[in-house]
Amino acid sequence: MTRTQLVMANWKQQGSEQTLKQWLSEVNVPELTAISRVLCVPLPYLATLRQQRAALQSPVLAGAQLVSAWTGGAYTGEVSAAMLSEFGVTYTLVGHSERRQWLLETADSRRAQLAALWQQGITPVLCVGETAAQHQQGQTFAVLWQQLAEVLDPQPAPGPLVLAYEPVFAIGSGQPLSAPDAQQVHQQLRQLLQHWYSAADCQQIRILYGGSVNSNNAAEYLRYPDIDGVLVGSGSLKADSFNALCRAIASAVTAKTVSLI
Repeated sequence: MTRTQLVMANWKQQGSEQTLKQWLSEVNVPELTAISRVLCVPLPYLATLRQQRAALQSPVLAGAQLVSAWTGGAYTGEVSAAMLSEFGVTYTLVGHSERRQWLLETADSRRAQLAALWQQGITPVLCVGETAAQHQQGQTFAVLWQQLAEVLDPQPAPGPLVLAYEPVFAIGSGQPLSAPDAQQVHQQLRQLLQHWYSAADCQQIRILYGGSVNSNNAAEYLRYPDIDGVLVGSGSLKADSFNALCRAIASAVTAKTVSLI
């Protein structure tokens, strides 16, 4: 089963409008069309992202970092899935560990976000991952099961999904989980998903790795069958670094495809 590799750039609370314009022009390179690229910008830059994508005819897709759990109404500061759709957003992060930790985002909120995104035809990128203490105590799979079950169990009909496995201790630490260990977790995640999706659908769901990914180590992850791309944070802010990472992944994808023939 061949899945199109996905590279997601998450700028977090970083960047500027001018940085975005320059970044899009510099990543608009033809040799990277074999992989899907998504840029998740801070919400104020979505209009600029839409305009620049159109002007450059850029293949980079628009992503958002958050969405409201409510579909609309008197909720000051919230941004609905319908609003994101107006700006051409096709993917949205849900439940990033930084939002769970610092903004106390709950399972109820994440569950509602999934439903709201599916209603608008936007694909959620559900973030899961264990802490260092949980990892050291051998609780990884139990934690991941809980994180999936608490948002997918109540859904009457789960829709299209991307998973992003980000061990919390690896995010921004410069200490990524090894590629073989990441493959083991991804394989287990694909098996866990069969509780909510058919076996065939599980083979279509892309599972990304995130946590201290860069151009030097990204290709190693993509050599494994259950790792379908990466979620990159601060390492994606500079266009040259992002291009180098994507080229490394594209080469790994080509090698993986040849090995399957």
